[in-house]
Amino acid sequence: MAATVTVEPTGRCRWDEPVRIVVRGLAPGQSVTLRASLRDEKGELFQAHARYYADDGGELDLTRSPALGGSFDGLEPMGLFWALEPEKPFLRLVKRDVQTPFAVELEVLDGHEPDSELLLGRAVHERDFLPPGVRREPVRVGRVRATLFLPPGAGPFPGIIDLFGSGGGLCEYRASLLAGHGFAVLALAYFRFEDLPEYLNDVHLEYFKEAVDFMLQHSMAKATTIKEALARWEEKTSQKPSEAKEIKLYAQIPPIEKMDASLSMLANCEKLSLSTNCIEKIANLNGLKNLRILSLGRNNIKNLNGLEAVGDTLEELWISYNFIEKLKGIHVMKKLKILYMSNNLVKDWAEFVKLAELPCLEDLVFVGNPLEEKHSTEGNWIEEATKRVPKLKKLDGTPVIKEDEEEEN
Repeated sequence: MAATVTVEPTGRCRWDEPVRIVVRGLAPGQSVTLRASLRDEKGELFQAHARYYADDGGELDLTRSPALGGSFDGLEPMGLFWALEPEKPFLRLVKRDVQTPFAVELEVLDGHEPDSELLLGRAVHERDFLPPGVRREPVRVGRVRATLFLPPGAGPFPGIIDLFGSGGGLCEYRASLLAGHGFAVLALAYFRFEDLPEYLNDVHLEYFKEAVDFMLQHSMAKATTIKEALARWEEKTSQKPSEAKEIKLYAQIPPIEKMDASLSMLANCEKLSLSTNCIEKIANLNGLKNLRILSLGRNNIKNLNGLEAVGDTLEELWISYNFIEKLKGIHVMKKLKILYMSNNLVKDWAEFVKLAELPCLEDLVFVGNPLEEKHSTEGNWIEEATKRVPKLKKLDGTPVIKEDEEEEN
């Protein structure tokens, strides 16, 4: 074997860490095939290969030399890793024990045939899944079956719950790698593991609530603050929050839990999105003197307290998929025209009729509340709802046609 294969940085690397592969000692312009091989913990073989030409100095650097074909083509310095395919169809490369590395064999073969008998060079590169200093802690609390990975240091850290697919069991490799980037990550099993249900259909949603509660109470995990979310938004958009008219803070990772005083800087904001977080209370809207549209869907909000601060300006409120049962305080929305509050917990007409106190309300989405589900089943939902809130022009996406309009038609 005349060629040497080097991987930089030398030594063991993380699975998600890019490396530089260089082959030296080739003839100028020599045609070669590089092949990567890996066996998983069950002994199954995964391989990838690509064809290359050496440069005029007899060197092949995958950060500069494009592949001419094989498992991939073009300039792909990490292609030999991401293109690994199973020898047997339909197998998936999964790391079952994150405390041990994968060993990837890198071979240089003469010519452009992946099954060439002439081996020119070889190296073995180890890639692991547990970054230095990351702590792995099995979790058996209540019904929760999981493994918690914590970054080095005192914390607290942003928290993530990792749910892995529909195959069951406990899969840790994504969680362990994420912990190396500063996150406290809970790899959560939810069926087909220890004493958990055998089948996915038997899993109760309350189980995931227990896992969330565990993370929220853990001293090493922390939520995203409004201040942090605004800083990310500013970096992404190159706009100053204090000057922007529309600000999107939805689906933060980790999620926002509190509407804190940092919102007060949004004096010019007309549309604010905080949907898909873990907010429990509406608060600190006093400084948003120009707010017209507020999106709070998919949170953990239980009441409408706190909206009085924007009662004179708010025209649209999107608050579907929360836990609102009572509509106390809704009357302060003097300019509210559009209310989207599907999939909440309103079950009584006594609460629903409070919507009639909104002088400008025209468009209401209420589907998925117990009250709507009951009367839709009975076939009288639209009739009963529009009788109690007669100013509606649209209900659950359908235009409301009044009796006098029908007679005219």
